[in-house]
Amino acid sequence: MRYMRDQISFYLIRMDFFHGLNVEGINEDARNSGGEPFKCVELIKVDDQEQAEAIASRLVQAMTGRPYDADADASEFDSCLQPIEYALKELLGNSLSHAKREGRARASVWVACQHFEDSDTVRIAIVDNGCGFLATLKTHEALKDRTHMNAIQVALIERVSCNRGPVLAYESESQNQGVGLTTTARIAEAAEGHLIIASGDACLHTASKSEFCLKNSPWAGVAIAFSCKRDKLPHVNIPSLLPQDDFVVDSEIRFD
Repeated sequence: MRYMRDQISFYLIRMDFFHGLNVEGINEDARNSGGEPFKCVELIKVDDQEQAEAIASRLVQAMTGRPYDADADASEFDSCLQPIEYALKELLGNSLSHAKREGRARASVWVACQHFEDSDTVRIAIVDNGCGFLATLKTHEALKDRTHMNAIQVALIERVSCNRGPVLAYESESQNQGVGLTTTARIAEAAEGHLIIASGDACLHTASKSEFCLKNSPWAGVAIAFSCKRDKLPHVNIPSLLPQDDFVVDSEIRFD
């Protein structure tokens, strides 16, 4: 800690980065015991689906600056909360189920989020220590090249990296609508943002389509960085971004 700039160490402490670690020199005054739920979700480890759903609700609150209340009269901003929460629940659920494949039953997902007021930017990080997209999608017909970059690109195709329907990438005990990664990327783009996705030795920037090779620092799991403008979220027609197909007619993903 003594070689780290005070500003950086203060922020990492505030975000609970060192939770569970035996690190000397931590300034406990940097901790915010009450938290800032309408602008921040401190770094947290997610181990099961029930916890993933609760964390998704917290993420929406930090992203938008308000909680979702299904019984409240919907304002312009409130109308976007339910579909955002739904997409994030699926994204976290998929991350958790993907991570535990290929003999990695003890894999977990780590999540953090913050709204930066100066730039009005929302940033979310979702990282798992699982098997990665290539191992998850290795038998999928859409995977033409057995590379980590192609696996990331295929995972962004709607319905591919999901747990249901006739285009299943693998068998699973749980099923969802498959709107997680695809729709989250579309939400980010519509709100003047992007995703950066890393898996294996590959990294993709969804807005610029830039591809990077992580030759010296590959990541076995999947890391997703989400960024968007908070004030643009109310103007995004999120239901129109949901995957459309002929074989699924499900009222659960309607947000009328």
